[in-house]
Amino acid sequence: MHDVEEILNRELHEVADGLRVPPLPTLSEDTRRRPWLPVLAAAAALLVVLGVVAVVAINRGGTAPEPAPSPTETASTAPPVPVSTDPPTVPYTLDGRLYVDGEQVPGTWWYLSVGGPTWLAMNADDQTWYWGRGPELNEVTDMWVDLAPVLSPDGRFVAVVRDYGLASLDDTSDGGEVGSLPVQLGEPELRIRAVTDDGWVIVQGARTATLWQPLADGRTVDLAVTAPGQIVRASTAAGLWVSNAEEGPAYLADISEDGRLTTVVDLPDLDSLAVSPGGEWMAWTPLGSLGGEVTELGSLEAGTVDGGRSTTFTPPDGWGFKVQDWIWEDDDSLVSTVVKGRAERMVRCSVLTETCVLLDAP
Repeated sequence: MHDVEEILNRELHEVADGLRVPPLPTLSEDTRRRPWLPVLAAAAALLVVLGVVAVVAINRGGTAPEPAPSPTETASTAPPVPVSTDPPTVPYTLDGRLYVDGEQVPGTWWYLSVGGPTWLAMNADDQTWYWGRGPELNEVTDMWVDLAPVLSPDGRFVAVVRDYGLASLDDTSDGGEVGSLPVQLGEPELRIRAVTDDGWVIVQGARTATLWQPLADGRTVDLAVTAPGQIVRASTAAGLWVSNAEEGPAYLADISEDGRLTTVVDLPDLDSLAVSPGGEWMAWTPLGSLGGEVTELGSLEAGTVDGGRSTTFTPPDGWGFKVQDWIWEDDDSLVSTVVKGRAERMVRCSVLTETCVLLDAP
C-alpha cells in the first residue's frame, strides 16, 4: 500500500508540474468584491489533475465499475443447452446388442442393469449371466435356475443364489466372494430382493425374510420380526423400495443394521421404478401400465424423490419406450431404447429441458 501511495504521489506531482495553468488576471475592483472566483479557478485545476491521476491509476491495474449486463445476457434469458445426441455414456442394449464404452460385446443380451461402473446382463444365447466393468466379461457361475443375480446401486456387489443351496455375495472390484448364506432352494417366491451399497443382502420368500450382513461376520436379522408384512422390491440410490403386503402405498426406506425400516418418502402407485445415481430423480410407470403383453409405452413419469418437481417424458413422434429398458445416465439424463414397429433407436431424456431426443446410431 505504501508503494502505491508513493507512486501515485510522484505521478500526481509530475502531472501537476506539466499542467499550464494561466496566471490569474489583475483583479479589478469588481473582482475584488468577489473573492470566490480565484477559488473556483483553483478547484477547476484540481479536478483536471485528479481526472488525469484516475486515468493513470486505471491504466496501472486499478478497477473501474463493470457495466450492468443487458437483459439478454442474464442466465434466465439465455437459450437452453440442447440435449446431446451422442451415444449413451452408460452401457445399453439395442436390438439385443450390448454396447459398453463404445464397443459391442459379442452375443445377444437381455435384462441389462447398471450400477456405477458395473453392468449385469444375461446372454440370451445360452442364458448365462455376466457382469463387467468395461467390455470384459465375468461369468456368474453355478446359478440356481431362474433366480437372477442382483447388482448393488453403486455396482460394487453382485448377489446370487447358487445351485448348491447358498446365497453368495461377490465384490466386483476384485471378483472375489465376500461370503455365503445357506438358503432353502425351492421355497416359493424365494429370491434375492436387494443388495445395498453397504453389502447388505435381503433374501425373501414365502417363509423367509432375512437381512444378511456378510461384511459384519455374516450377521443375520429376521425381518419378519423387525419389519413384519413389508416386502422389499429393490435397492436404489435413494433407499430401499418397499411395499406393504397388507395395505398402504409403496415407499422408499432406510434400513438399520438391526433390520428397522424408516420411511424416507411415500411413492406414487407404480409398477416400476428407476432412481438416478445421485438419488435425486426417479422415473416410474403408473400402476397397471405394464400389465398383459405391453411391450412399449407412450410416456414415462419422472420427478424428484422429494416430490418438489415432476415432469412427463414423451419420446419423439411415432416412437414408444421399450418396456423396462431405460437407465439413468446421471441426475439429469435418462436414456432408453425406443421402438417404432420393428425399428429400434436410443433416446436421451433431460429433466432440465423436459425433452427427449433421438441419439446418433452406435
